[in-house]
Amino acid sequence: MATTDADRARLKRIVIQRRVQLGWHKADAATAADLTITTYMRIEKGLSVRDVTYAKIERAFGWAPGACEAILEGATEAQMAGEVVEGVRYAPVADEDGARRAVQDAVMATMPEVTAGRMAELSEAVVAELRKRGIVSGEDPSRS
Repeated sequence: MATTDADRARLKRIVIQRRVQLGWHKADAATAADLTITTYMRIEKGLSVRDVTYAKIERAFGWAPGACEAILEGATEAQMAGEVVEGVRYAPVADEDGARRAVQDAVMATMPEVTAGRMAELSEAVVAELRKRGIVSGEDPSRS
């Protein structure tokens, strides 16, 4: 999907708000994102940049991966990244069933040759690991 001026203006506004919230000058934000000031300023001017630039902004600002793309697609705020566990940033998963569905969806999309039984085994192993790390709970909030 092609981005419009309005999409980039929305991202620009949210990026500036976050930078100010962090108490950073533009040069601070560029440095934190490992970008040149010229590249960083393209975002604050509402100009297009490469996807890798968005990923650097997301990391520097503490946003979840894909937050910039979501804003360009219409989101009105950036999703914050989750907790860092053993060097990996996790966003909490609401419940085990949601985690199982996410694993199954990912397997079906990327490895259609995997059998249903193997997919179930993989889903259970992922959920067990997420539970061990405290990232999922056995409760489904939608059933409360």
